[in-house]
Amino acid sequence: MFRICLSKWANVMNLDPRDAVLLNIGVKALDLVIALQPPAYGGNLDAHASEVEELESLIATLRRSRRPSLKPPLPTVKEAAQLRELSGRQFAQQRQQVAKQLQGFIDALNDAPRNAPGNVHEAIQRIARRRALPIMRDADEAWRAFHAGSFKASVVMAGATLEGALQAAVERLGSPVDKAYRSVYPNRKTPGDSDNYRFEEALAVLKHMGVLTSAVSHVARGVKELRNYVHPAVQKRQRSRVTDTRALLALQAVAALLEEMAERIDTD
Repeated sequence: MFRICLSKWANVMNLDPRDAVLLNIGVKALDLVIALQPPAYGGNLDAHASEVEELESLIATLRRSRRPSLKPPLPTVKEAAQLRELSGRQFAQQRQQVAKQLQGFIDALNDAPRNAPGNVHEAIQRIARRRALPIMRDADEAWRAFHAGSFKASVVMAGATLEGALQAAVERLGSPVDKAYRSVYPNRKTPGDSDNYRFEEALAVLKHMGVLTSAVSHVARGVKELRNYVHPAVQKRQRSRVTDTRALLALQAVAALLEEMAERIDTD
């Protein structure tokens, strides 16, 4: 009864990377609870308790990492802990209940709409505020393109998402950005509007202001390079193409950069 459809399991690599991690943990927890036997008189109670503790740890990990869009309830702390104490029919019923909830969580992961992860939406909202919606739409399109196998389209939209977020951050920070721009580019005229900031300019200025670290800024430039594959001449010159691995790296890079910006930007 409790199993994952093989076709869905075969497509696990098409999930959002974080969903794939949660799915793996969920499957491990489900296998563990199904195999769990009731404590028996004269049996190894310590071994049984250890198995329940492992199950509790896996469920706790799922609970802490829950994606906002996933609504099926996970087993509560009490429900999992009772497997250590119950026996006979009560144990079997409780085991069935915990397994059912884990299966529901797994099914929800498999059936989740292929949009940008909730943490990406949240970060964009924190950065862009009133400008968030079009950036979120670009992010959703990047993730949907990836899941549809359109990897070049995915990295192009990942680059658009990132550029939109960088420009929104520039607007949020206001006049101090002009001073930072003059420090980074003393021989250039300061752009009159945040939308006039080029990708590299916004990236350099935000790094100068401490909104982005050097490591993440370096990764962002990699996303820009992949985005440039939209130009046939660039792809020909690089003698390469956008693979699923490169597209996945671009999406992961965008998520990391957005989270860092959201954490560092002033949200008051």
